[in-house]
Amino acid sequence: MVNSLDNRESKKYFIQQYLQEDYQHGGIGGTDAERILVGKGFQPIFFPHQNDFSILAKVKRFLFLRKTLFSIEKNAVVLFLFPVYARINRLLLSMLAKRKDVTVVCFLADINGLKDGNKDNLQEEIAFFKKFNYFIVHSGNMEEWVKAEVAPSARITAIELFDFLAEPDTHIRDKSFDIVFAGNLEKSGFLDKLHTLKPGQPSLHFHLYGAGHSEDMVNQDNVTWHGVFPPYELPAKLEGSFGLVWDGDGIDKPMGSLGQYMQFISHHKLSLYILSSIPLIVPASAASAGFVERNKIGFTINGLHEIESKIHSLTSEKYLQMQFNMRPIARKISEGGFLGAALEKVLLNG
Repeated sequence: MVNSLDNRESKKYFIQQYLQEDYQHGGIGGTDAERILVGKGFQPIFFPHQNDFSILAKVKRFLFLRKTLFSIEKNAVVLFLFPVYARINRLLLSMLAKRKDVTVVCFLADINGLKDGNKDNLQEEIAFFKKFNYFIVHSGNMEEWVKAEVAPSARITAIELFDFLAEPDTHIRDKSFDIVFAGNLEKSGFLDKLHTLKPGQPSLHFHLYGAGHSEDMVNQDNVTWHGVFPPYELPAKLEGSFGLVWDGDGIDKPMGSLGQYMQFISHHKLSLYILSSIPLIVPASAASAGFVERNKIGFTINGLHEIESKIHSLTSEKYLQMQFNMRPIARKISEGGFLGAALEKVLLNG
């Protein structure tokens, strides 16, 4: 149906969910994805009166849905990021999925049923996914999950990393035992246990960035909380030598539903650390472990207790090379190259 992303005979649309918002932390990945789509000629579909729940507003949204459904041309491509929370957006997508002359692409930014360990929610999500045949996913592991649980014959491509439209910070860092962790601190229960990694004589020091810190978290001797920064300023603000990617409550291994979720996803913080020229520390069980090892941009661990010895064994020369290896990846992230490549792959000869 669609021979290329740049085929001028095919109209391209996306369901706008993020561009109108002013995110100060979470959600910036969705905003950047939609900015990239606009740059590639995708036209936004944005329902009017989003925050108005009056009868009149609902009627206007229904009329907009009806008009949109019949105005989208044959051979058009419509992309959306999942989750889709607005019911009117889900209704439009379900209707478009029934049209054989339109290609609907589902970009799986998150699967909440997997992330939260909620089986009922997951079954609802799977039922929704089954309406579609084209997917952009995080990783090869997520691709296999979609084939097994949703559609064995679906056309799927993995994005590997999320784009982050901020300028890379390329200053050279020295190897040390200073570890960065950025993100939603409230959901990262393991952060309260960092003092246990070296009882009595901590040599690792953790630099935390983001909202949701607790008193127990920041009162540890080996922890400094630096606050919350605007997302596009953050790559130049991070202090440390390694960026930690970890989830759940455990320090011996990623635990709970969030820990299990790591085997499927590419964290947005991966892209942040790469933009900051900070070599990565990721769980060996994470979906991103293979990418980190192949590109020689960090190391993998089974538990947080392994970090110190791994840093000890890493030479300054290898640490410097990791930073240089990140530079072309950082440029691709900052220019929207990963989503662009995924779009080409999932639509080529579709």
